[in-house]
Amino acid sequence: MSTKNRNFILLFIFLLLNFDNIEAQNLTVNSSIISSSDNTYVLFGQGFGNRITKNGVENLEPLLFEAQLAPLFTLQFNKKVPFGFVLSPKILVRMFHESSNPVKSPSYMPFILIYHKIKFPILNRYNMFKSILAVKPTFFATYKYGHHSNGASGPYFIPNSREIDIASGSFSTDYTEVAFSFLSGDTIHKNFDLISGRIAGEYHIGLNREDSMRTTYYYERINLELRFIAFKTVTIVPIFSAMFGENGFTPKYSMDTYISFRPFPKKSDLAVFAKIYIGPDYYNIRYVNTMRYISFGILIEPKGLAIIKRK
Repeated sequence: MSTKNRNFILLFIFLLLNFDNIEAQNLTVNSSIISSSDNTYVLFGQGFGNRITKNGVENLEPLLFEAQLAPLFTLQFNKKVPFGFVLSPKILVRMFHESSNPVKSPSYMPFILIYHKIKFPILNRYNMFKSILAVKPTFFATYKYGHHSNGASGPYFIPNSREIDIASGSFSTDYTEVAFSFLSGDTIHKNFDLISGRIAGEYHIGLNREDSMRTTYYYERINLELRFIAFKTVTIVPIFSAMFGENGFTPKYSMDTYISFRPFPKKSDLAVFAKIYIGPDYYNIRYVNTMRYISFGILIEPKGLAIIKRK
């Protein structure tokens, strides 16, 4: 067994041994358990920015919209079973502003996730969050299995070259993720507060992975996600990621920020938002390109998620 796999299993066992079954409370899916990158949204147009390809700095590809459809199907048992399950058929599509307005090779990204409460005696004893959180936070662990492919069947590389066939090349990979998160039940400042955070380790396995992707796509990824509330109505979620691979893969980094505002919080789940992104293109086989842009659209934050509100 490799060192990476052994460490992953040890972390999984550690979190299981520390899970909290106090009163076996009913758990609810909340914004610290589900990453903001898994929300349903629509971005209009391609945004403002540029991309870096093998040919240098270029304009963003013209889009009519980018849409991520990620409904969450949840399963919870009675109070004696403190685990929760989440299933999503997550799909990301881009409709290009070209002749016939094609949707090119969508990203199919279904996942299943298990979560439960955990306790960390050291953190609870010394209350390390008391200077920034009004109440002692609740901690969660999540275990995720996901898939990412583009539905294409052509060779990954253009025949007789090392150039990736972005138009029709096959892209496929499976991954596991273990995450630790915290959620505060209240806020203490008037204008700006940290309400939740999430750190996750993602590892891609060989199952269903396109063989030619070994040197061009990452195997390990570390994500740090924080959620802030500003002026009671604006949510700010920055996500920082570091990606590492094998066989000469050059480490890559990204920053993905969501700034959202819900104009009718009591009547609708709808929010208007801005997305600021710097990093590798997340649209499957286009990963080899780098994107830098800001774009605007609408975002769904389901009422089933715990959105912290002031009294």
